[in-house]
Amino acid sequence: MIKSLRPLFAFALIAAGPSGDDQATLIVRGLLQQDTAVATIGYRLATANVDLCVEHMVESGMLIETLAQYGAAFRPAARQVLGLSNGPTVALIVAGSPADRAGLKPGDVLVDADGTPFAAPPPDSPDGRFTGVEAAMTALDAALADGKARLTVDRNGQRLTIDLTGIAACKARFQLVPGGYADAVANGTWVQLSTRMAGFATTPDELAAILAHELAHNALGHRKAKAKIQRLHELQADRLMPYLMARAGFDPGAAVTLWRRFRVQRLGGLFPSATHPQWSDRVRAVETERTRIAGLVSRGDTLVPPDDLKSR
Repeated sequence: MIKSLRPLFAFALIAAGPSGDDQATLIVRGLLQQDTAVATIGYRLATANVDLCVEHMVESGMLIETLAQYGAAFRPAARQVLGLSNGPTVALIVAGSPADRAGLKPGDVLVDADGTPFAAPPPDSPDGRFTGVEAAMTALDAALADGKARLTVDRNGQRLTIDLTGIAACKARFQLVPGGYADAVANGTWVQLSTRMAGFATTPDELAAILAHELAHNALGHRKAKAKIQRLHELQADRLMPYLMARAGFDPGAAVTLWRRFRVQRLGGLFPSATHPQWSDRVRAVETERTRIAGLVSRGDTLVPPDDLKSR
């Protein structure tokens, strides 16, 4: 957890005054590429580590967006690239996820879940509003609470009924937040990282390390605490991170590489403070658990973290 959870920023804030539609389209396409990476890696981490998490949810494997998230200059590009409308729209589908298997497609507009309509924001919604998307996510979570939901979607003007069966996952909504400040946070429900932080990762394994560290906070039930306790929480998250990564098929060694690069770069929000341990301590914590994981793998044992890193 890096500092406190900030307010959700609008996609309208990612750039000031684009020179034209081409630039806006490139920006939206770039966001989609990063969104897809975050959603895919987050899905793998959350579904592979259910038994290590305090709280659970039923995951679908789709990202919902609306035009209201975007500033006026970016809305034409969002319509073109993502097929967004005023209503909650499927922006992307994680390959192999329940949403993919059910036949949902990017551009599908969510009409209702189990007969309860999704609320649509008015067409004159102010730029950068996230409330409509959050409401749609909450409604979908509620419909999927029993594992299944019958969705009505609008696909190119045609109403379709789709039966969606979710999968158990750690409670976490992974979200990319546009911004030039390198940051990543978790608050028990959300796992968020800035576009700059996502761009700092050079490989999927490194991006998995960032997301796994934040997911570890959720998995362990960490909440905002006094500085001394928060430092302990950071080391616990660093230690649990390689297990979450390895169990989801990522290389825990990438976490060490990334943490060492953070130390050199000293990006905003990432250097040691009253609430965060020294980087040498954090690297040592990861290396210790990485060595233990290697031993478990060599013996063919299950990748189970030490007792003090298990949720209670």
